[in-house]
Amino acid sequence: MRTMKKGGWPTRKKILLTVSILVIVMCACSSKTDTKLPITEVRYDLLNTVITISIYEDVSDIVFSKVFDKIADIEKTMSAVSTDSEISSIAAMAGKSPVKLSAEAYYVIKEAYDITVASNGAFNLVISPLVKLWGVNTPSPHVPNQADIERVQGLLDYSGVVLSDADRSVYLPNEGMSIDLGAIAKGHAGDAAAEIVRGYGVKHAVLDLGGNIVAIGGRLDGTDWRIGVRNPIVGESGYIGVLSIQDKAVVTSGGYERYFESDGQFYHHIFDGRTGYPADSGLLSVTVISASSIDADKLSTVAFVLGVRDGMDFLKAYDDTEAIFITTERVIYLTPGITNTFVVSDDRFRIEAEQK
Repeated sequence: MRTMKKGGWPTRKKILLTVSILVIVMCACSSKTDTKLPITEVRYDLLNTVITISIYEDVSDIVFSKVFDKIADIEKTMSAVSTDSEISSIAAMAGKSPVKLSAEAYYVIKEAYDITVASNGAFNLVISPLVKLWGVNTPSPHVPNQADIERVQGLLDYSGVVLSDADRSVYLPNEGMSIDLGAIAKGHAGDAAAEIVRGYGVKHAVLDLGGNIVAIGGRLDGTDWRIGVRNPIVGESGYIGVLSIQDKAVVTSGGYERYFESDGQFYHHIFDGRTGYPADSGLLSVTVISASSIDADKLSTVAFVLGVRDGMDFLKAYDDTEAIFITTERVIYLTPGITNTFVVSDDRFRIEAEQK
């Protein structure tokens, strides 16, 4: 294996030679066949995480340059933090006028809006005011008072949001409303990166966008990639089981990655706008496996907020989509199509056939 040195990517970024704590961790499962061709692995700091592109073929450096440039563009366009992003421009004009967007930004927002409506707000594209109120992603997270939560909940009503396909515009009806694509933009970036890699003829690769995995093809010997599903218990690491896949995206939503503690209570970063609090569905994590990274990303959030029973029912509407639900009681529930491709490796967790 060789690690690429810094090339023609934006100078404000840097290649990282350390591995972050990931939601999904690739198992180190090598084979003799895998050593016949060079393995190029590049890590780069984007989307507020570590992006790792591993290609098991001899490829030009331009592939990595194109991938990281594309992800950087997505970050610039869809950031809720940057004041000059397209997402921020929508918030600036909330209650005033629609904002015309690029085709890519409009596509992702339309995906976020559609899943918001379909899930009755379990996924909420205008959740941003609530996220900001709790400050989970800031140095000073806190539990807001109930009055502030109820006030902000008034800005989470997505029923008045207007999307116009004709001119690709988005209108937020009330001042103070804003969009947060944190639960879907990374999924889109995974699809965009995979499209570039496949466009160069690559047939064996794993793209890791901070735990959002996109597996291209299988291993060089034709066998499945083996992906370790992260231990979802707060404060622990490693993986609790191994998933075998080819040509799939794998995304996990869980409360263990970003959280804070107050008065002995843990509060995580996945919010249920319907309650104004972090989702409390009896789950530690949900891993979704799909042909599409953007689908896996958005559906993992929906399933985590809904819980096992409602989450499984919701996923039935999506073809070629499977999931691993892990409850707070360390019970694992699998959708039917994945029972033969996921193996538990931690005996503290057990699989049950169905949710009762």
